[in-house]
Amino acid sequence: MGELLGLAASVLWTNYGRQCRALANELSGAEVSAHTMWRAGLLLLPLAVVEIYKTGMVWRMDLVAVQAYCIAGGGVVTFWIWNHALRCWPTSQVLLFNNLIPLSTMSWAWACLGESITSTFWAAMLLVMAGVLLGQAASLFSSTSSTS
Repeated sequence: MGELLGLAASVLWTNYGRQCRALANELSGAEVSAHTMWRAGLLLLPLAVVEIYKTGMVWRMDLVAVQAYCIAGGGVVTFWIWNHALRCWPTSQVLLFNNLIPLSTMSWAWACLGESITSTFWAAMLLVMAGVLLGQAASLFSSTSSTS
């Protein structure tokens, strides 16, 4: 079941990337992100109301700060960069950078939570980074050779 969900998420994310690339012809990365965010908030509103009704809402400054960071850093800024990249590169090339998410996640876990980083993780990241670089280099070489 996990593999099916992973495959479905991958197909949906690719579809989302293609749609954002099409929208980037008419809208900036910030505009695409803004429209995506308010619609996502609207779709999730019924679930939020149910959760608040069942568990209540806690207002603590540390939670507000984490939420603000997640909205600004993990939402607005990240998706602005993503959508801007889609204006500059093909969707398949931008999607390669999703493979670097574990590196940034582990870096934050190490810096903020004191998590240890294993040698296996670094070996895996070297392979992932090599794949991303290969994917980028292939398109760079093909674009430079076609212009010559």
